[in-house]
Amino acid sequence: MISVKIIRLRLVVALYRGGMGWYRKTFTLPLSEKGKAVFIDFDGVYHNSEVFINGQSLGVRPNGYISFRYELTPHLKFGTEKNVIAVKVDNTKQPNSRWYSGSGIYRNVWLTATDKLHVDQWGTFVTTPSVSNQSATVHVSTKIKNQYPAERPFTLRTTIYDKEGKVVAKNESKGKAGKDGAVSIEQDLPVANPHLWSTDDPYLYKTVSEVVLNGKIVDVYRTPLGIRTFRFDVDKGFFLNVKALKIMGVCNHHDLGALGAAINTRALERQLEILKAMGCNGIRTAHNPPAPELLELCDRMGFIVMDEAFDMWAKQKNPFDYHLSWEQWHRKDLEDLILRDRNHPSIFIWSVGNEIGE
Repeated sequence: MISVKIIRLRLVVALYRGGMGWYRKTFTLPLSEKGKAVFIDFDGVYHNSEVFINGQSLGVRPNGYISFRYELTPHLKFGTEKNVIAVKVDNTKQPNSRWYSGSGIYRNVWLTATDKLHVDQWGTFVTTPSVSNQSATVHVSTKIKNQYPAERPFTLRTTIYDKEGKVVAKNESKGKAGKDGAVSIEQDLPVANPHLWSTDDPYLYKTVSEVVLNGKIVDVYRTPLGIRTFRFDVDKGFFLNVKALKIMGVCNHHDLGALGAAINTRALERQLEILKAMGCNGIRTAHNPPAPELLELCDRMGFIVMDEAFDMWAKQKNPFDYHLSWEQWHRKDLEDLILRDRNHPSIFIWSVGNEIGE
């Protein structure tokens, strides 16, 4: 799987005004890419976006904080012919937020090209059903998608690497994916003497999934892995790796103060560095799905995260907020949030909403 960042734009608006915005990106694809599956991935667009490729509408997404994907393959031109991606953003109806939301494409956008046989978007689910200081069982469920017009037999190779790049576990399974279908492969990988992830020692492994077709690796997919256990006790509180841990948390809105809402990884990192120095070890993503970069930083820097989905359900807090889209979109948005974020070792709890009127 090859992902290339194609758009990183800032849309500057007055603090109390939104508006209608259009983005256009012209690009070409070499003939060598013909026959692949090509997608465009948005980490977040605020809000009410509609995406077009070569004049064809791919769909709309009201939620301004959710990540989403469209497939471009059927509409693309290759060689010297130009393709045009257009994005319409409608943030005209105000007020629709209780904080500074930003406006437009404020997170990264990726052009992703894969073989027609590949790990599906957010297609791995890595869990640790058994953990001790002596050993851990890592269970990996991998969804393989086949967009070929015929069944494809394949081999799935899954390898776990430690922080230094040393192989600590591997497994290989054979499978078949039907035409225009998908299949899930379940694998267990034992890890001896695991280095446990914690807020003081956020040790990360890496899980690499390789899809092999006719003896050739056609897709490589990487998933973060932190081996840890946690539990809540009604009398004694929260335990991480069988040690009591007092949660010293903050509610962290997605904006970056004077820098605005546009994603800035170094600014996020600086925020977390300052919080860490204060003794903070927990982040609540107030009050929406966060940027992927925030969760990657929390994995690496040692924060436990409450991943929050919504600020309201069907009952409004502002006249034009997400309550207007709740009935049609809340299930899809919640599923996508969990699928996108479920492998982050930093996440220890999910929030389905903040101060919900219902």
